[in-house]
Amino acid sequence: MIALLLLLAGPVAEAERLAAASLAMASPSEAVGTAEKALALTGEFDPIAFVKPGRKGEVVEDEFLAAREAYRRHRAALYEAMGEALLRSGRGAAGLRHLRRAFVLDPAGSARGRLGSALVASGRGREALDILVGSPVPLDTAALETAGQAADLAGVPSLQAELDRVRAGLARAEPRPEFRDGPLQFPARARLSTGEPFRPESAHLTLLYVADPACRTCSADLLDLKRLAPASARVALMAASPDQDAALRSAVTLYRYRWPYLAGAGSAADQAWPVPAVVAIARGGFAILIARPPLVSSLPPVLDLLQRRDVTESAPRAAWNRVPVARPVPLPPPSLLRSGLAPGEDEPPPDGFVRAAAAFEAGRAGEALALFDALARTGDFWLLSPEARLDRALCLAALGRREEARRILLRIGDSRFQEAVDRALEGGLPAQRGGG
Repeated sequence: MIALLLLLAGPVAEAERLAAASLAMASPSEAVGTAEKALALTGEFDPIAFVKPGRKGEVVEDEFLAAREAYRRHRAALYEAMGEALLRSGRGAAGLRHLRRAFVLDPAGSARGRLGSALVASGRGREALDILVGSPVPLDTAALETAGQAADLAGVPSLQAELDRVRAGLARAEPRPEFRDGPLQFPARARLSTGEPFRPESAHLTLLYVADPACRTCSADLLDLKRLAPASARVALMAASPDQDAALRSAVTLYRYRWPYLAGAGSAADQAWPVPAVVAIARGGFAILIARPPLVSSLPPVLDLLQRRDVTESAPRAAWNRVPVARPVPLPPPSLLRSGLAPGEDEPPPDGFVRAAAAFEAGRAGEALALFDALARTGDFWLLSPEARLDRALCLAALGRREEARRILLRIGDSRFQEAVDRALEGGLPAQRGGG
């Protein structure tokens, strides 16, 4: 058994060695060839190579899933090397497809930074920024530098605020803090009761308590705020409506709080703020987080988040385009077709895929199989190997060659449609549809 494991581990180690070697090669064409060999070595998933077998040589379900996760991380490194080699050889679209697959397979791996760099180089700053900051996994120094370049291409005022937004969405607090983009727009007449102008663009963290007219939770909220607010933060008070502040003033007088009031700023409704709430303003006014009572549970994560410093920047960044931040919903990669066929990595599909899919859906599985095989030989990598094999398996099943199809599916472990592969194995293969 030990000898078997060593034998199976050989291709894995060799594939990783070749991938690493390709990254150091001076010749782009040689790097592509070497990275392609690495991918081919472990193109078929063998769980035994990634997990210890059971006492009788079988791999039980939990171990199988663990083996597949290990395989996906292994394959991510190979796709990353191939993507880098393709980019160096001038094949940008193919390189991005491989880097995206590496990122899908191992979101916490180094492909995230490489993909971000490639997107920045192609001028796709917003897309690069979404990938780089869209994960809770911290960025290393190089990736943070790339994220800064992406932020400037995208024209956002603060990279740190972008990181804050993502972290706020992941905060384990109840109620969860709500992120708002800055800058705040207050009337010029907004003043604190001390007489000084209220400047939300201040470099200091500002905590603005906005009370509801009845001040039902003021006592508890203000007590929590006094206990939780860091000494460096500026705290101010504001009634939801300027003419409905009697209850707030009564609570402040009763407990002898010395925080100033904000006047001349309009109402909470003008800012679409919920009440009661603490509005935390940071990053020069470009990161706004709203914590709602009970503050004892909702405010600490906000304070922790806004006191983090991942990047050194002055907000707004010099490249800010002076327009409100726009976050278009990124287009997802093409989804599985209704027929079960797997498309490639981006739109539009090539003519060969369109004709193959049409033939398959018309019941001409043999014709579709030939067209898919021809598509795989084009070398543009629009349809990566796992999806090409899934489509081939579906065609074979439709031709009545179900066992052959199952053997292909069993060896697919790095598809972005892995659940569809599993469903097909569990009985979702199409019935014989003819051999046209």
